[in-house]
Amino acid sequence: MIIRRHIALLFLACATLLSYAQGEVHWLEMEHDFGTIHEEDGKVTCSMRMVNTGDSALLITHVRTSCGCTASDYDKSPIAPGDTTSIRITYDPAARPGEFVKNVFVYTNGTPRRSSLEIHGKVIAQAETLSEFYPVAVGALRLTNASVPLGELTKGRKRSSYLTTLNSSTTDTLLVSVLGSTTHLKAAAAPDTLPPGTVGAVTVFFDSNTAPLWGLNIDTLTVISEALHPSPTALAGMTQVQVMAQVLDDFSQLSEKARQQAPVIEVSTDKLMFSAQEPTATFTVTNTGKQTLELRRLWTAEPGVTIACDRTKVKRGKSATVTVTVDPSQLGKTLLNGRLTIVSNAPALQSTHVRLVGEF
Repeated sequence: MIIRRHIALLFLACATLLSYAQGEVHWLEMEHDFGTIHEEDGKVTCSMRMVNTGDSALLITHVRTSCGCTASDYDKSPIAPGDTTSIRITYDPAARPGEFVKNVFVYTNGTPRRSSLEIHGKVIAQAETLSEFYPVAVGALRLTNASVPLGELTKGRKRSSYLTTLNSSTTDTLLVSVLGSTTHLKAAAAPDTLPPGTVGAVTVFFDSNTAPLWGLNIDTLTVISEALHPSPTALAGMTQVQVMAQVLDDFSQLSEKARQQAPVIEVSTDKLMFSAQEPTATFTVTNTGKQTLELRRLWTAEPGVTIACDRTKVKRGKSATVTVTVDPSQLGKTLLNGRLTIVSNAPALQSTHVRLVGEF
């Protein structure tokens, strides 16, 4: 009985020792700076070394990267105590100009279970990438677009967006400024100082509650870039960016009874014809609903077209007359194919369109 008890204790002690025996991860490098690399030079690779400082074999179970642009390779065999292995990390700079910071997560059966490695650097873009992804040039500054479409916003809502910027210079730090902020639109460069090869943004914030117009609002911003320390080779520039937002009323909370009492808009035609002999045409807007119809805005983007309306509030069963006149000398073309938009307080149809067609 005593011998059996000693054997059992011996087995228990061995099991306890085995349970504490495990590999321990010790990294000789946990980050790598690639510095400035050129996109046309292709992929870059580095190695980070790991030592097993534990008392049992260590196994890398898997490796996960934070981006598809980053790949890894490693030895999948067990790492004996005291031995060293390495993780090879490859970064692909194709179509990724600017600064980058990427993480590689290494999982093992030892301690710690997960390690986070980091690579970083800066990519100088080749000409093809600049043309494709940053087509708008503002001196050495490049923009992804010359417009910021914000879509539809119900009155009272706010929305923000941005354009990505890139300092394409390899030598000059740029100062970036944005002009054109109003009570309803705030815009800024973030950051306003861009070192060579770095990425930034032009941020916009639109408040529909203070927007001046119903329907489409188009605001123009001016983006300016200049070198922080001007030199004979420094490139300065200026360009305009349009911010567009469609401001509509919010009728989503109207009850069925309120909808039945609401105004209803009807137009006498969906197309107006013009010519040099007949540059003016008219149509009527009728309220077939119960409450007063408000014609909040009548507009067109066509140059040389003027719109006049004899009333902006139309009572139940009444009509308003809209007169449209085309000045061919300001139109700038011989064919007219545009549209007139009516924005009203009719819940079922806030925006109504009439085509404008003519030959001069």
